[in-house]
Amino acid sequence: MKRLLLTISLIVMMGFLPVKAQTVSYSHKPLTNEACSINFSVAKKDSSYFIVVTAHSDKLIFINEPTMKIRTFKGDVLTFDGLLIGNDKESFGAIMGDIILPIDSKLSTAQFKVTPEQFEQIKTGILKIRLSMAPINHEHTFKKDKIGEKLYDLYLKIKKQDDDF
Repeated sequence: MKRLLLTISLIVMMGFLPVKAQTVSYSHKPLTNEACSINFSVAKKDSSYFIVVTAHSDKLIFINEPTMKIRTFKGDVLTFDGLLIGNDKESFGAIMGDIILPIDSKLSTAQFKVTPEQFEQIKTGILKIRLSMAPINHEHTFKKDKIGEKLYDLYLKIKKQDDDF
């Protein structure tokens, strides 16, 4: 029985490994009801910049008109209105002897419009983030900055690509 639980735990944790592309990510409460992995990336469309957020969870999905609230380490509170890009469901199974264990997870993506001035505020560090999701809001508090400066660096890379064209 312990071996079965260990194997299931390892399979579940594989969904929470960070992506090494042009993203910033963190895991929130692994192996609990509110467990999720959140990935952030920066994109530009026309002259607007966006933070694209992808949540990989077994329960949480973005609502139709999501919002993202960020509190910086300087105490600034920023609110971003978003647009739902999509909600997908992944199903797979693990074979344990003669038993197939079904594992379902959800992948939800939204984008939030961000101004260059807001990126300047974000670079000071993100203390707390809240994403409006269903069935409950996702909220995470950081002891030290894990994503603010990295998001700013991604913004600078996107901006430089546009300037170097």
